[in-house]
Amino acid sequence: MTTAADILLRMGLPPLPSQSTDTMMGLIWARELLQQHIATTYAVQDPKGIEELKAIDVGGVKQWLHIRGRDKNNPILLYLHGGPGEPMIGYMDAIQRPWEDYFTVVHWDQRQTGKSYYPADDENNPLTIDQFISDTEELIKYLLDYLGKEKLFILGHSWGSVLGMQMVKHHPEWLYAYIGVGQMVNQMASEIILCQRITTYAKQQQKFELTGKMEALIDSFESEPAIRDKAFAENCAFIREQLSLLARETAAHHWSRQDLTKIINLDRLLSPHLTAADLCNTTFGSPQALIRAPYSNLANEFNEINLPDQLGNAFDVPIFFFSGRHDYQTAVTLSDQWFDEIEAPHKKLIHFEESSHVIVNEEPGRVLIALVNQVLPFALADKNKASNQLGGV
Repeated sequence: MTTAADILLRMGLPPLPSQSTDTMMGLIWARELLQQHIATTYAVQDPKGIEELKAIDVGGVKQWLHIRGRDKNNPILLYLHGGPGEPMIGYMDAIQRPWEDYFTVVHWDQRQTGKSYYPADDENNPLTIDQFISDTEELIKYLLDYLGKEKLFILGHSWGSVLGMQMVKHHPEWLYAYIGVGQMVNQMASEIILCQRITTYAKQQQKFELTGKMEALIDSFESEPAIRDKAFAENCAFIREQLSLLARETAAHHWSRQDLTKIINLDRLLSPHLTAADLCNTTFGSPQALIRAPYSNLANEFNEINLPDQLGNAFDVPIFFFSGRHDYQTAVTLSDQWFDEIEAPHKKLIHFEESSHVIVNEEPGRVLIALVNQVLPFALADKNKASNQLGGV
């Protein structure tokens, strides 16, 4: 039987002071009290607004959405989370609350993760990038119909930026504009840059064992797919932890990787949107597809991602890259280079100087200013254009 102590331990949070019934009941009471407080604090009170936590069928699987905004007339901002397997429902309430004055924000826990979890069956029902793309397309069609819109904004974060750019390329008619946060470009090239970055710091600090390990990993990443995928699955967390310790240039710039994990996990633990079953599934369920053995088909597809080769450089949608200056989780040097090559009706690169990979956590105020001043006008311009066309009929 899974206990609260087990969940806290696996989430990296402080252990219970004792295993007594009184302590357990007290913790359950405290969690419920905090959940009620959070639900009240971040509730959408405006009668014109919307706040829904709901499951819908996407690709034959029950998948969960969290939809919130102060005014349903505002444009939709669909947030495509990273990973695969890093869901957002449960810890974005405080961060996105100001966004909801301007957008109807939609979070979607993708299949097999978060509230949309189901046990992995890689042999009979493997995850594929094509399936995630199809899910994204189906979800967008649902949202446009359900909320009565013709277009929306997509914010794709990390892995979500792969799905987002697929929509930009193949369904420009659905989008006002696209925002890539921690934009992925070429997965293996990025991973090698990450290892080279660690090697530079390791040599400076005379960490010879770490230097040797990174050089060996670079060789593995340049090898045949079977060797490459195994090396990535077994070492991706280690690599990011090392650069976080050496330079805070992976997940967050001003937090260690462990501290950021604790922040996210505590938010999820207290979230009124997540049940005890959701927490157990996340904590004790199937590992993320990229790192579970035997290494899944998705891991191979993920490591083959090369968006310039796969999608080209010409797009018909306004494109924004919001990039952390210290981001080596998805190497900012690669996204900067690709941005220079992109052709689009409008494009804007914004660097966040005090951030690494999670700029929405590290510089939330600057993200909001950029969304409102730089991105939102494309919905307003589209609305004015439509009004003028109607007026001329």
